[in-house]
This record gives sequence, structure tokens and C-alpha cells, in this order.
Amino acid sequence: MHIRKATVTFSMDFNGYHLTLREGEKFLFADDVFALVPGEYRKLLAPIKAGIPPFYRGENLEGKILLVVAQAAIGDALCMTPALKRIKARYPTMKLWVSISGRARPVLEGLPFIDELLTMPVPYARVKKAHYLVKAIEMVGTPQFDHLNMVEWFFWKMFQPCPPEAVPEIVIPPEVEEEIGAIFEEIRRLVPHKKVLLFHYLASSVHRTLPPSLLAELERLTQEEFVPVICSLPEEDITVEVSLDAYGVRAANLSAHMKSIYHLATAVKLSDAVITADTATLHLAAAFGKPTVLVSGAIDPELRARTYPTVIPLLPHYRGQTCTSPCGQHVSHGPCEEARIKSLFYSPCVESVPAEVIYLALKDAEKLAKRDFEKPHRCPVCEKRGGFRLFEVINSFPVFECSSCGLQFAHPMKAEDYEKIYHRRPNNLLKFVETGKWGYENYTQVKKREKEELEHWGETPPLKFLWHLLHFLPRGPFLDVRCSTGFVLLMARRLGFDPYGMEASEKAVKLAREKFGLRVAKALTFAELPEDFRGPYRVITALEVLEHLEDPLAFLRGVYELLAEGGVFILSCPAFYKFEHLAKGYRRYWWWSSDYPAHHLTRWKPWTLHYALKKAGF
Repeated sequence: MHIRKATVTFSMDFNGYHLTLREGEKFLFADDVFALVPGEYRKLLAPIKAGIPPFYRGENLEGKILLVVAQAAIGDALCMTPALKRIKARYPTMKLWVSISGRARPVLEGLPFIDELLTMPVPYARVKKAHYLVKAIEMVGTPQFDHLNMVEWFFWKMFQPCPPEAVPEIVIPPEVEEEIGAIFEEIRRLVPHKKVLLFHYLASSVHRTLPPSLLAELERLTQEEFVPVICSLPEEDITVEVSLDAYGVRAANLSAHMKSIYHLATAVKLSDAVITADTATLHLAAAFGKPTVLVSGAIDPELRARTYPTVIPLLPHYRGQTCTSPCGQHVSHGPCEEARIKSLFYSPCVESVPAEVIYLALKDAEKLAKRDFEKPHRCPVCEKRGGFRLFEVINSFPVFECSSCGLQFAHPMKAEDYEKIYHRRPNNLLKFVETGKWGYENYTQVKKREKEELEHWGETPPLKFLWHLLHFLPRGPFLDVRCSTGFVLLMARRLGFDPYGMEASEKAVKLAREKFGLRVAKALTFAELPEDFRGPYRVITALEVLEHLEDPLAFLRGVYELLAEGGVFILSCPAFYKFEHLAKGYRRYWWWSSDYPAHHLTRWKPWTLHYALKKAGF
């Protein structure tokens, strides 16, 4: 930031304002803002040396003036409002001044916690009166802007603690709400039994814009429940009309009525749900608590939506020739390189998202927004009672986290019917396991010969490790729980163990018996095992089993009872702390190879698993 003095009196339209700068008048400019001043005016502004207030570092602001210099776009200005409200609530007698670009100014107008809105550039006469200054400018390309959630970032800049849920605020003029309200009343009159779904598929960058073909698919999927409307700002309207005609989209295009950010905000407020690629629309949807799906491939959508309790951020599962989503490319970096190589207009990462996944995410967002689902009474592992934090809603299941032992678990704890799942593809997220392939086909398509089956499964990393481990264990009775078609039992038999298996699917049991002559019992629980399967066993394996079970603690206790003295129990479950697994499920929709309900009911941290094993007797 630096101070400039007008060498003559002149007027200019700049940064969304009509400014009159009088000779000798001084202004504080952000560096990136001054670079945008037209050359004929820039030479009329001479640099001078002048002091500015100290940067705010968390001091007591009672009776003080805080100037927040926040040259910002509309979305960033919305993200700033929770922190502004927080700091004003903490210091009620302070004066809060905010400098903002003219385009984003309407977002902050009328908010009761802002005492004065100033232009950017800021008159130096006002700067001198402030006791402290917060610099929230020159952000693009910095680690703070590109890799932090913006709501959290503004809290951090103002030295305030950010709550887990923080949403923007905006005040809509009554006349605008009345104008757009009349349009929505007419829509609801014409289609009284449907909800209104607002699409905003355009974004400030083609990196983030959703292809109209995806919009057409979404319209088909939602037509029974929703009437779709398109609400884009006026400068985007021509593009919208051309796209809708080209792809046969029948959504009502209300873009011509979106005369300002207030009009868009009202449309969001009056809609029942939102699908967006545009972050300004996202922030507005969060402000009004609307069930929302944010689809973003270039920028990690979690960074934009982490504090919004009614939003599901959906990141494509895309690995291309030049990038992996999210690539982090901003509009200022130029066109999408991956799209250029593949001769595409839209970013291929966004084009790779199945419309069905967005639709399922929307249904989960609706459930997330209602928050009327049943809460669990106790933790399935440590038996703590009440007070569980909702982690997410995915595949229509709320997932809670226990603050005592760390277990994440679905509620209700109702497992998938695996007898049926071998015969049909479910109409939920499991359909999209492994980017569209049906995972259980791998298990039922067994090889003709035992050697080929062993070679096929033996190359997978977990079983390759197990093969080496079994060499060091004492031979004897061996039980594989949920043995599927018996590939682990074939390995045990080859190494000299006496193998037994238990499996819930009749089809898998039949394949294991008839193809490979394995001793396998059809049983869902240990209580259903025949007498000659009741152990004791020298080795019991349960690979990727624990996460499927409705009562995991009872299962671990059952294993302990079946083990011989000195026996060995080998188990595995999805790695909770694998790097890409640290966020919510829709962040990458194929998450952990279907690690979500009703397929997987629990998620285990290392200490959670250690606690459960000790409690079971190990």
C-alpha cells in the first residue's frame, strides 16, 4: 500500500466509483488497485511519504477506530461479513470502517455492524483518524488466499476465533425483494407441487464453469421434484441464452431480471435449493441456509464452503495429462491447459462429474439443511452417551463423530443387504464406485483355475503383504471372515493352513465351494456358524470387514472367543489418515472406494481401533 497526492483537480470513473480528486488531496492505494488506474490519471497522482496506522494485532478496540482495507470481489466481501460481525460484537463501542470496491459495496451496505463504508482508494484524511488497520488486499497468488478458506482467513486477519459454522450476511432492499418475489410467486402458481432449484452454472472463470450438457442432464434428473431456474448476472445473459438453446435446456431463464447482486440474492433466498459453480451464489446460499451443491474442479470447493453447514462441496475425481483436480488455477492464469490439449472449451475435470452424483449430493444437501434427522444416543464403541458432532450427510446417511474415542459412524447403523448387492446395482453413490464401474463384478468374475485366481488377487498390495506375513505364522485352523469367493482361503491353503471361511452372500459361497472346493459356511454372524466352524483357530483374518458391521464391538469380541490361546488376529480397514481422505465425502465423490453408508458404517482412527480391541479383550 502507498499514499498518492493529486497534483491537479480531476474526476474519474474508477473501481466502481465516480471519484473527484482535488489538488493536494491524498489517497491510500492498494498496489494492485493503483496498477489498474488508467495511465492518463496515474501521472496526475504523485507518490508521497506519509504514515499509516499500525496493523491490528488483537489489541483491545473499545472506543477505537478500526479501518479494514478490503479491496474485494463480491464473493470475498460476503466472506468477510462473519468476521466483521464478530469483532464488532466483541468490542461494541469501537468504530468499524471498511474500504471496499464499488462493485462489492452493495454486499456490505445496510449491515448494522459496519459504521462507515469508504471507497478504494481511501481518502487519507480518514486513514489518519483510524487507530488500527487491517490489510485484506493483494490476495490473489498468495498462500493465504489460494489455500485457506476465505471465511476463516478474514477471522485470522482480524485476530478473532472462527466458529465451526460461520455464514455471510446481506441486507436486501424491500423493493427488490418485492420485485423478484412476484416472479417466484408466479412460478410457484404455475407449478404448485414442485420446488424451485436455482442453477448458476457460469462462474467468473471458464476453469469453474459447468458445461451446459451437464445442466441438461441435471434438468432431466430433477424434473419430477424441481422446476429449475437460471439466475446469472446481466453481462452473462447472452451466453446463457445461446447455451440453453444449443442443449435444449428448458429451465426458466431469469437472468434478465438479475439487475444487481441484490436481485441475485433475492432469487437465492426465494429458491428451495441451489446448484452452483459460482462462489458468490454459494456465499448467498449459505447466508440464507439453502441446501446447496458447489461443483468446482480448479479450486478446492472445501476452501470455499468449509464453514457452511448447508453446503456440500463436490470436487471431481480427475487426473489428466497436465493436472490433477484441484489444479489451483485462477482466472488470472489464463485458459485451462488441459482443455486446450484435449480441444475442449470447458475444463475436463468438471465435465467428468456424473450428473447423477450431483443430484445425489443435492438430496443429501436437502437433508443436511433440514437437520431433522434422528440423533444417536450412544457411541457403538466407547458407549459415550449424547452430544455427537455431525460430520456430514452422504448417501442419505448422517455420519456422526464421537468426541470421546474418535469413531465416525452412520446413524442409523443399518448395513447394506449383501445378498442383494451381488445381484443388482443400487440406486445410490455405490453405483459410482471406481468412477462408474461396479465393484462387486470383480468378486463374482472368478478365474477358471486356482493358480490364475491366486495370481490375480496376489498382486493387490494388501494380499501381497498378507502372503509374506502368513509365512511366519504357525500352521493350523485358519478362518477368513467375509471370505467372498475365497481368494484369501486359497492363499492359506497353498501355505499349509487348514482353511475355513464364512460369507453372507449365497452366490459367493456357491462360487467358493464349486469352483475351488473350499470349506465355506453361509453366515452373517458367528452365532450362525455350524458347530464344526466354531474354532478354536490359530489365525483369523478379517480384511475390510469391520467398517461394514452394525455392531463392531460385538464382532471383535466374537473373534476373540474363536481364537486359540496365542492365536493371531489380522484385520484391516480403510486408512482414515490417508492424505486424500482428510475431508468430507463429496470432496472426491468416489471417496475411499465407497467408504460411506450403507456400504461402510464406521471409520476408524488408529487410537479408536486400539481402544476397541482392548475393550474386546485383546
